[in-house]
Amino acid sequence: MKNFYAVYALLCILVITSCSKKDTPEIEEEVIFDSTFILTLENNKTTINFLNSGAFLTPNVYESTDGNSISFSSFDNALFVVSQKGPNYITQLDVENLNVDNVVTKSNLSSPSYLAMYSATDGLVIGVSGRGRRRKYNVAPVNITTGIGEKIDGFSNKILYNNVALLADGNKVLVADGKDLKAFNTTTKKVTTLLTFKENISGILKNKNGTIWVATEKRTEKAAFTKLNEDYTINEVVTITDDNINLFKNSLLSLNHSNFTAYWSESASGKIYRFNTITKLVEEFATPTTNNVAFTTVVKQHPVTKQVFVMGLKDFLDPDNSIIAIYNDNKSFEKEVKDVGKSPIDIYFSDKNFTN
Repeated sequence: MKNFYAVYALLCILVITSCSKKDTPEIEEEVIFDSTFILTLENNKTTINFLNSGAFLTPNVYESTDGNSISFSSFDNALFVVSQKGPNYITQLDVENLNVDNVVTKSNLSSPSYLAMYSATDGLVIGVSGRGRRRKYNVAPVNITTGIGEKIDGFSNKILYNNVALLADGNKVLVADGKDLKAFNTTTKKVTTLLTFKENISGILKNKNGTIWVATEKRTEKAAFTKLNEDYTINEVVTITDDNINLFKNSLLSLNHSNFTAYWSESASGKIYRFNTITKLVEEFATPTTNNVAFTTVVKQHPVTKQVFVMGLKDFLDPDNSIIAIYNDNKSFEKEVKDVGKSPIDIYFSDKNFTN
């Protein structure tokens, strides 16, 4: 029971594609993301479930003894799973069969949680230590062969703790460090402060055009999305005037690199909102509670269909009672998928044909 509440508490803090060919040879073939992987948050093991394009679920296509696996990350065609407890803190999987290609078993960072790879072998990872107000969030380098190193000097212990806190961009990794947008140079290994905002950063996003946007919370100032130039100077600020929107750090913010629209969940209302980085339109998108999602854990848009997957629990107190509500781009409700795994915590859309 104690382990249940520990996992549940962690879940609260954070408050799926085979390639198909077109028959017409004259038309350029479009990549179809037909394999969706679902990661579940469990204390003593890692489980990945598979969802095909018809929303048919195959459970337990991958299992390991790594505890508290909390996030997916990817680089090229490699899929990475990050575990807070290990023994494999980072596992590199082949997306076509989920065979293990590499594992990281050494970590000098407490509870590795979120990863951004900037090459096939190297990246940065965020870890957490302490409890309550004494929690500290740090960044460390990771190498697939040597493991996770010591925390990097130049960052505070107030690193944004979610999967949009790190963004690889050329020879830099952008890091959300409280109100500061910092850059880690992957060549020199030096840390520099690029910008300081008036409020805490709630996410760093990149759209299909490669344009970077920084989201900031509503506290004293209104929530906002800030567009950056290529040199990381400010190009434009879109201030959100809707007082119902806070865009807090736990808002599950996401923007697929193949799309232009960011989605997030407002923790107070549970409603899903979106921001179009081209039209600059901010609007309410869906109310998942009307489709049996009482507690949302993931909000992500499919790279090709543009459908939005809202994953979570039907009951706050029952981590086994999981569900995905799928919405179309026009805001209509498409379907629900029940029992997608215990405490589902992340989704990854793959453009590779998965064979189990």
